[in-house]
Amino acid sequence: MSALVTYNIAAFSHGHGMSSRFGHHMGSHLHHLEDKHDAFSFEPHVVAKAGGRSTGRGGGVGWGDGREETRGSGGHEIGNGFDGHGHGRLDFVFSAVKNNGDGATKESVKETKETIVEHEIKEHSSSMDKQSAKGKFHVLLTANDAPYQRWQSRVMYFQFLKLKKQNPDSAFGGFTRILHSGHEDSLMDEIPTVIVDTLPKNINDEGYVVLHRPYAFQQWIDKFSDQIPEEFILMSEPDHLFIKPPPLLATHDTAVAFPFFYIEPTKPKYWKIVERFNEALAPKEAFAPIGSSPVMISLNDLKMVVPKWNDLAIKMKKDKEANDAFGWVVEMWAYSIASAQVGVKHELVPHFMLQPPYDKELSVKNKDAFIIHYTYGDDFDKNGKFTGGVNQGTLKQGGWHFDKRDFTNRAPRKGELTPPPRNAGAVIKMTIDIITEAMDVLPNWGV
Repeated sequence: MSALVTYNIAAFSHGHGMSSRFGHHMGSHLHHLEDKHDAFSFEPHVVAKAGGRSTGRGGGVGWGDGREETRGSGGHEIGNGFDGHGHGRLDFVFSAVKNNGDGATKESVKETKETIVEHEIKEHSSSMDKQSAKGKFHVLLTANDAPYQRWQSRVMYFQFLKLKKQNPDSAFGGFTRILHSGHEDSLMDEIPTVIVDTLPKNINDEGYVVLHRPYAFQQWIDKFSDQIPEEFILMSEPDHLFIKPPPLLATHDTAVAFPFFYIEPTKPKYWKIVERFNEALAPKEAFAPIGSSPVMISLNDLKMVVPKWNDLAIKMKKDKEANDAFGWVVEMWAYSIASAQVGVKHELVPHFMLQPPYDKELSVKNKDAFIIHYTYGDDFDKNGKFTGGVNQGTLKQGGWHFDKRDFTNRAPRKGELTPPPRNAGAVIKMTIDIITEAMDVLPNWGV
C-alpha cells in the first residue's frame, strides 16, 4: 500500500474530513510514510518499504530512465550572478501575467514567447550588494535533471519571479538551483544554477535518492556560499509554490521551520534511536519535529548544521534500526537530530506551508500561508466529494484527479489540467492555476 493511501485512510478513520486541518494537526501518527518527504520530489507512485528500491512508471522515479551515475568535475558557475537572477530572460513573462495574469491575451502570451529568447532584461541580472541584501533571504532549490524535476522547477521559479516583481519590497532576494547531476541541463539559461555532484561512488544510496540532498548543500556551502550577498537562506523543493512572499522570519539566533506531525524525536519509541546518534548529548528539549524543508535559516547556522546533517543522513540510512523506523523520511530525522546537536534552534511556523487536499484554505489560524506543497494526490468524485486514496483518473466516472506523479517522465501537456471542483478548496485551485499559467507562458514547455 502506498504511503499516500495509508495517509488518506488514516485521515478518515480518525474522522478527519476535508474541512479539518489534517495537514497540520493530525491526531493519528503514521510512521512509515515513505513517500511523504519530497526533498527532491522523488516520491514513488508506489513506494517500497524502507531500504528497498522504489520504482515508478516506466523507470526510476525522479531519475528519468534510471539512476544518474554521471559525475561532474565539481561545482560550475552558471549565470551572470549569484544574486539568483541569472540571465533574467523570464522577465518577459510578466508582460503577459501582470496582476496575477488578469488581462493577459493569447496575443500577448504569444508575443511573450517569441521575444523571450530574443531579448534579455538586465533589471535582475546585476549582482546585489551586501547593503541591498539586508533583510532578504536567498532561495536554494535542490534538483536533478530528470523531466519530473525540470517541469516542477520551472513552475516554481516562474512563480518566484512573478511574485518578486509584484512585490519589489519583499524579503525575496536571489534564487539558486543546486543541480546535483554533475552536468548542465536544458534549464541553465532559464533558472540561475550551480552544478554539484551526486554522492561519491563509494556511498551507495540504496535507491534512496533523498540521500543526495544534504550532500548537495554541503557542496554548495564549500564552493558557492561566499558568492551570495544575503545572510539568510530558504531551503526549498521543486514542488513548493510561493503564494505570498514570506517575510524574513529567521534571525541570527533562531531558524524557522514547518512542523511535521510524523517527526517525533522525543517520543519514547523513537528517543532510544535518537539517543544513539546524539553524540553531543543535546538535551531532549532541543529536538524539534522538523525536516530540512521548508527551513529559513541564517547562512552561518546553515554552515553549522549541514556537515552534521550530511554525516548523520548517511549513517542513519545504513543503520538498520533507524532505517526501519524512519523509512523514507530518515533524511528529515537526520536534519532534526543534527540541528539539536549543533545548537541551532528552530521556531515552528504552521502557516509556513499548506498541503492540499488536506489544507483547504489559504491561511492557518487566520495567518496567511506562504507556500503550497503539492505532494499528495487530489481526487474528487463527480459530485465533488473528496475520495482520498481512490484515483478518480482511473475510474473514468466523471471525477477529478491531479497527482504530480502522473507526470514523472514528462511535463503535463497544455489543456491536460482541468479546474478542480468548486468545493475542492482555494489551495488546490491556486495550485492548478499557478501550474497552468506557467505552462501557458513559459517557452518550450514540455521539451
